[in-house]
Amino acid sequence: MSLSFGRILFFIDGLMRKLLFLLFGLFVFAGMHGQGYDAYLLGDSVYAIDEVEVVATRRSKDIKGLTSGRLELNLKELQSLPKFLGTVDLFRTMQLTPGVQTAGELNSGLYVRGCDSGHNRILFNGATVYSPVHLVGFFSVFNSSHISSASLIKSNVSADYGGRLSGVVDVRSKDAVADRFSMCGDFGLISSQGTVAMPLGDNSSLYLSGRGSYVNLLLGLVDMKDDGIKPRYGFMDYNMTFVAKPGRGHSIIANAYYGRDRLSLKEYYYQVEGSMEWQNAVASLQWDWDGGSGRKAENVVYYTFYDNILDAFMGGSVMKFPSRIQDVGYRGHFATDFLGGNLEAGGEYVRHSLDPQYPFVEDLYTDGSSVKPSRMVTHEYGVYVRDRFSAFGCLDFDLGLRYSGSVQESRERGRNESGRFYHGLEPRASLSYQFRPGRRFALSYALQRQYMNQVVVSGIGLPTDFWLPASVSVPAQSANSLSLGYFHSTDDNDFEFSVEGYYKRLLNQLEFSGELFDLVNQTYHVEDHLLYGNGHSYGVEFMLKKNSGRLNGWLSYTLGRSVRSFPDINDGSPFPAKNDRRHDLSLVVNYKLDKHWTFSGVFVYATGNAFTMPVSLYLVGENAVNEYGPHNGARMPAYHRLDLSATYWFKKTADKESCINISLYNAYARQNPIFLTAKVGVSDDRRRMKIIPRGQSLYSLVPSISYSFRF
Repeated sequence: MSLSFGRILFFIDGLMRKLLFLLFGLFVFAGMHGQGYDAYLLGDSVYAIDEVEVVATRRSKDIKGLTSGRLELNLKELQSLPKFLGTVDLFRTMQLTPGVQTAGELNSGLYVRGCDSGHNRILFNGATVYSPVHLVGFFSVFNSSHISSASLIKSNVSADYGGRLSGVVDVRSKDAVADRFSMCGDFGLISSQGTVAMPLGDNSSLYLSGRGSYVNLLLGLVDMKDDGIKPRYGFMDYNMTFVAKPGRGHSIIANAYYGRDRLSLKEYYYQVEGSMEWQNAVASLQWDWDGGSGRKAENVVYYTFYDNILDAFMGGSVMKFPSRIQDVGYRGHFATDFLGGNLEAGGEYVRHSLDPQYPFVEDLYTDGSSVKPSRMVTHEYGVYVRDRFSAFGCLDFDLGLRYSGSVQESRERGRNESGRFYHGLEPRASLSYQFRPGRRFALSYALQRQYMNQVVVSGIGLPTDFWLPASVSVPAQSANSLSLGYFHSTDDNDFEFSVEGYYKRLLNQLEFSGELFDLVNQTYHVEDHLLYGNGHSYGVEFMLKKNSGRLNGWLSYTLGRSVRSFPDINDGSPFPAKNDRRHDLSLVVNYKLDKHWTFSGVFVYATGNAFTMPVSLYLVGENAVNEYGPHNGARMPAYHRLDLSATYWFKKTADKESCINISLYNAYARQNPIFLTAKVGVSDDRRRMKIIPRGQSLYSLVPSISYSFRF
C-alpha cells in the first residue's frame, strides 16, 4: 500500500518537474548571460554517477535569540509547519511566539505585548511597510522564498530603531551573490509563488519573485445566486533584488516590491456594489561596507507608498473613502570597535506626505471635491549613539541614546494653525548577566516616541485604517517599557527555556469616535473625531523549546493584561483594550518519521477580544436605538484551533528539494466567530425583549495541498 502510494507521489513529482521546465525554459535561456552560463552548456567531459545522499543529525534552530528579546526566524526550517491555503506565512508564525497575541481570523496584524498593530514598525530592507497584509489578513506581503532573514524585536529595542512604541519586525531580502542559476516555488490551492536566482557574472546576481492568487476561479464554482451576492478577490505581488559585490568589503543591494489587492462585492437585490483596493510599493538602494576590526557602515535610501480606496455604488451615487501615504527617507549608521566594545552612531530622516481618509459623494449634483482636505507633509528625523561592551566576563551592556523629532509643514484646508514641533530624547539600556554557561538574567528599559499615528476604523482586519501625523490637534505618543527575564539552555543546547516579565506605560493613545459609515454625511475634520487617553500593559511570557531529535518544537504561553483610560470613554473608568488577552497559548510540534515523511501540528488558544455589547433596544418614534453596556465590557468567545500537516519529501539535499504538503487548518472545525451580531429575542417568561448575541464565523475546516520545489 505504501509502495504504490509512493510511486504515485514520485509520478506526480516527475510531472511537476516537466511542467516547470516547460514554463520557465524560455525565461531561463533568455536570461543567460556571460561565461557563467557557458559552464553549464559546454564542458570537456560529463560523468554520470549514482545519487549519493548523506544524512546527519543536527539541532533544528527554527527560532533563535531567546536570550535577547530578539527572535530570528529560520524560514527554511519553518516550512515544515502546517500550511494555511498552501503557504507558511511569516506573521502567522510570529503569532506562535510568546508576547505576540493570536489575532484570530481575518486579521494577521501583530499585537505585541498588549499594544496596537500600529505601534509596531514593519521594515522591509530598511523601508517602512504600512499595510503588510494580503487577502483580508490571511497572508502577509512577504514572500518567504525571497527573504534571507526575519527578526522580531519585542524587548531591548536598541537606539537604532525608532518611530514606534512597541515591537520591530526587520525583514531582509536576498543579499548574497548566487553562484548558479536556481529556482524555487510553491503551488497551492488558491495561490502560487516562485523565485528565480540568476548570476550576472562573478560579482552580481538578480533575484526575481512573483506571487498571485486565483481565488476567483474557486469563487466561480460557488453558487451564490440564492443569496444574490457575487464576491470577487485577487492579489498579486512582485519582488526584485539586485546584489553586487564590486570590491572587497563592499556590497550594493537594490530592492523593489509592488503588491496590489482588490476585493469587490455585488448585491443584486438592492443593486449595491462595493469594492476595496489597496496597494504597496517599496524601493530601496543600500550600500554596505565592512572594513574589518568591527568597522561597518550601512546606508539606505528608500521610497514607500501605500494607498487604499473604499467605494460603494448605489442608485447612481458613488461614496468613496480614499487615503494615501508615501515616504522618502534615508537611514545610515557606522560602527567600530572602541575601548573593548562596539560603538555605533547613525541617523534617519523621512519625509511623510499623506492624505488621511475622508468621505465624499459623487452624484449628479456634486463631485465631492469641496470636502477633500489638502495634503499633509511632515518631516521626521532621529539621531542616535549606541555602545555595546562587556565587563567582568559575565556582564553585557547595551546602552543607547536617541534624539528624535517631527515637524509638520502644512495643515488641512480651512485651518489657521501652524505646525507644531515635537521632539525628545529616547534613552535605551539593557543589562545581561550570565552567572553560569547557558544561564542568564536580562534587564532592559526603553523610552520610545511615535509621531505617525494609526487611526483604527475596522475591527476585523480590513485595510481601512489610515495614518495621521502628530500636529497641533494630534499629540505625539510615547511609551516607557521595562522588561526582566531569565533564560536557560542546556549544555548541548537541546532544550531552551525562557521567562520574561514586562510592563509598558502608554501616553497619548487615540481612538476613533465613530464607525466608518458615521462619516458619510458630515463636513468634518478628522481630528474632531479622535479621543485621547493613556494606557498600560503588563504580563509574563514563558517559552520552552526542544531543538534536537526527531520530535521537536516549542510551547509558549503569555499571561497578560492591557488597559486603557480615556476621559471621554466609559465615564473615565479604565477599560480593557480591544486586543487585551488574559491567556495566550501556542504549542508547535514537529516529528520526522524518516527521510520522506515529516508531520507537524499547531494548537493555539487565546482569550476572546474585548468589545462593546448592546444590552437593550428601544424605539424613539419609528427609530430603533441600541443602548450599549460598558466600553469593551464584553468578550468574544475564546479562540482556539488545531492545525495538522503531513509533508512527503521526494528529495531534500543541499541543492535540490521537492515535496508535497497536505494540511488541515482548524482540524476539528471550531466555529471561531469573527464578529458578533445582536439579535432581538424574547425572555424565557415571554414578558420582555432581550438581546441575544450571535457569532458569525468565516469557515470551519480548511484543507489544502501544495507542491514545493527548489533546484
